[in-house]
Amino acid sequence: MTGIYGEYSDGCPAKRFIWIEDCYFHDSLLYQHYEDYPKRKIGLGICFFSHERDKRIVLSDITVKNCVFRRLASGFWTNSPDNFNKNASFVYNFANLTFEGCLFEEGYQWQMGIRGVAGGSVRHCVTHDIGRGFRAFNGVAGAMFFRCKDWVFEDSEWGFIDIGQGSGDGEAFDFEGNCDNMAMRNCLFHDTDGPGFLLCCYASDGNPNKGIRMENCVLNGKAKRPIRPMPKAEIINTTDWTEAAWKNCRFYLSAGEILMKVMDPEKNRKSSFANCVLKDLSAACSTPRLPAKVSTSSEVPGGEAAKAGGNDSATAWKATVPESQWLQLDFGRPATITEFKLKEDPVSSVARYVIECWDDKAPKWISCFNGGAIGGEFVAPIVSRTTSKARLVIVRTIKGNPVITSFEAYNDTTGEVFSVPVGGVPPGRTGK
Repeated sequence: MTGIYGEYSDGCPAKRFIWIEDCYFHDSLLYQHYEDYPKRKIGLGICFFSHERDKRIVLSDITVKNCVFRRLASGFWTNSPDNFNKNASFVYNFANLTFEGCLFEEGYQWQMGIRGVAGGSVRHCVTHDIGRGFRAFNGVAGAMFFRCKDWVFEDSEWGFIDIGQGSGDGEAFDFEGNCDNMAMRNCLFHDTDGPGFLLCCYASDGNPNKGIRMENCVLNGKAKRPIRPMPKAEIINTTDWTEAAWKNCRFYLSAGEILMKVMDPEKNRKSSFANCVLKDLSAACSTPRLPAKVSTSSEVPGGEAAKAGGNDSATAWKATVPESQWLQLDFGRPATITEFKLKEDPVSSVARYVIECWDDKAPKWISCFNGGAIGGEFVAPIVSRTTSKARLVIVRTIKGNPVITSFEAYNDTTGEVFSVPVGGVPPGRTGK
C-alpha cells in the first residue's frame, strides 16, 4: 500500500543518503486505525519506519524533491512503534530531511506525518484539498509534526483542509507536541474547516512546543466547520506553556472568529506577537485595486480578457477551452500585492486554479495561492509579493469553459497593527 517503504530494525547500522526526485505517488486511499502500523496497512506515498527505541539516528540525509503526492491516505511518514508512548519524548531516529518543490493534493489525512526527526526543511511546497469525503478516527491536518526539532519552513502553503464526514481538527498545520526550534517564514495557511494553526501538546505527548518562530506568515483559516465545543479561532493553543513568537504576520478573521483560543490557560504565558496585523476578511480588498493591462491565453469573441479587468459584473473573460488557461495582469512596473479578488460567472464551474506571480530574478512564475471553487466572489490573501505581473491559471473546471467576471490585485495595508510581549494577552484571546 506504500510507494516507497524503508524499514530499520532495532540496532541496525546508521544509514545515510536517500534522494527521491520527480516521482509521482498516487491513488492509495486505504485507511485504518494505525496504532500498530505497519501491521495494519494504510495508503502512503513514502514511509520510513524505525524499530529503534533508543535515542539514536537510524537514517539521515533524506531529500524529497519535485514530487507529487495525490489521492493518498497520507503522503509521507516517518514512523516508529513509540508514537503513542508518552515516555519517549525527545527521541529522534531520523535526521536532516528535506522537502523541496513538492505538491500534496486530494489526500485524506496528514500529508506530512513527520515524527522523531532532528533537522529538516520544507521549501516551496504546496498542500491542497485534504480530508474531503473522508472520516478520520482522530483528526485531519495539512501537516502534522511531532517530536521534531531544528526545522525551517519557507515559502510554502497549506490550504483547503476539510473535516469531511466528521473528522476532528481540520487545521492547516499541527505542531502536535515536543517540537522545538521550528522556524516558519513566508508561509500561507488558509481555508480550513478547523483553525488555521494548531499548537498542541498533551494529546500525544506531555511536552509543549518550544522555540516556535513564525515570521511574515499569513493565516486565513476561516474555521468554517469547527468541532464543538471549540470556538472559531485562527490559532488553537492547547497550553500557554507553548513558546510561539509571531512576527510581521497577518491574520484574517471571518465572522464570529477569534484570533486565539487557549485550552489550558496559565499565568505564565509564553506566546508573543510583534508588528502583526489583524483584520476582518470582509474588509480585505478595500483600497483601490492596482491598475493593470489584461491579457490571456485564449478568448472567445465577446469574452475578451479586458472584460475581466474591472468591476462590471455584466462583462467577463471566457476561454476557448476548459483547462490550462490563464488570465494575466501586467502592472507595467513592480507592484506590491497582498490580496486578490476573483469573481466567477454563475454559468462557470472552476474546480482548481493557481494564482502566480512573476519572479524577475529567476525568471519564472511562482505560485502564491492554490484555490478550488471561486463562486460569486472569492478573496485570496497571500504572503506579500512585489512583482510586475500576476496571472490566474485555470487548471480545470467541472464542466465547460471558465468564465471570469473579475480578477483584481490589491496592496491593501489596512488592519489593526498590534504587538504583544511574552506574558501579555493578544486581542481576541479566550481561555477555557
